[in-house]
Amino acid sequence: MLRIVVLSSFALAIPAMAQDAAAPPSGQAPPREWIGGLPFAEWTRATGDWAGLRTTLEDAGIEFGGGYTVDLAAPWSGDGRRRSSVSTLFDVNLAFDLETLLGLPRTLAYVDAYQIEGRDPTDDVADFGGLSNIQGDDVAQIAEVWGETWLGDVVRVKVGKVDFNSEFAFHEIGGEFVNSTGAVPPTIVGYPTYPNPAMSVNVFYVPNESWYVGAACYDGAAAYGVPTGSRGPKSFFSDDDGDAYFLCAECGHAWAGGDSWGSGRVVLGGFHHTADFTTFAGDTKGGTSGLWGSLEQRVWRENAQDDDGQGLGAFVAFGVADDAVSACGAAISLGVEWTGAVPGRDADMLGLGLFLCDLSDDANAGTPDDEIAYELLYKFALTPAVSLKPEMQYITSPGGDDTADDLLVGLLRLEILF
Repeated sequence: MLRIVVLSSFALAIPAMAQDAAAPPSGQAPPREWIGGLPFAEWTRATGDWAGLRTTLEDAGIEFGGGYTVDLAAPWSGDGRRRSSVSTLFDVNLAFDLETLLGLPRTLAYVDAYQIEGRDPTDDVADFGGLSNIQGDDVAQIAEVWGETWLGDVVRVKVGKVDFNSEFAFHEIGGEFVNSTGAVPPTIVGYPTYPNPAMSVNVFYVPNESWYVGAACYDGAAAYGVPTGSRGPKSFFSDDDGDAYFLCAECGHAWAGGDSWGSGRVVLGGFHHTADFTTFAGDTKGGTSGLWGSLEQRVWRENAQDDDGQGLGAFVAFGVADDAVSACGAAISLGVEWTGAVPGRDADMLGLGLFLCDLSDDANAGTPDDEIAYELLYKFALTPAVSLKPEMQYITSPGGDDTADDLLVGLLRLEILF
């Protein structure tokens, strides 16, 4: 707890360094993110442009990305163990613009690898939703490998190991929340997302900038406990570890907004998992299905003409599933993010979220109550590449246990983009 207070005080004392750099005079190249160029406080990536090599590679069609995330969590109340935990995520990825490299129009290739280490705070406090969205078993793996291209002007196809949540059931507003239920409804059974993306085929019909319809087939072996994130395409084509598929579809509509009212987006999707599931009553059920949806809106822009990102955004998301199979039969997420809430800190963000998990009412599920998590956070943009995010989560009936004391957890997240 002391470390959280000290680091938060340090961030408050830092001037507003993470603002947009002044535009260079007309006709001049922008200053480089390197020694002798822009000051480090204005670099968008902590490793800069590698003395020009990074820029050269990007011009050639090869782009490197990466980040390092550290979570320090400390339970302050509740029935679980009162010990601090540290978890980390180290992520690196490469994107290849095959139009620039090979002349293939609108075609990309992508590789993502990451390493997860540390103790998960959920292991101590036994919440259902997941206190941290980077927690997972310790692993180092190449998690995503895919290629994407366009067939004509309206059909996008992506094939390979893909994170389901990067294409479906996501909302752009709310990405700063740390609780896992803020990212994707926990009602979706056996979905192949972090830390276990899976082999898949994804097809999207995009007739214009406002509408899209997409469908996909993913390897469903995760329902049988297969860690698809560390595997190749083998189980996608059926093997002894599992013969199941995760099928999903989604349609969405987006709008640009105007003046102080900004952009927005609404989506509706559904899934069907073909695996055989054991219900809480002990029966076998062939397959299970569910729905999800979300609405997000920039409700106010502080500088509508400049559109500099400052202002207020909100989202609501839901999910429903068969609670005879799914531990969570219904879920609702609500969140508000205010960028630039503090004068002089235009890149900082204040967030407040509520995440309800309506846990299974089946008598054999062992979840007589529902879990609600409240999250309050403030993101300090120390530089465009480095941020510090102190926050608190208050969780009622953790894990659906109606006899457990409510839980209060403090969490500090450090994020570095390099």
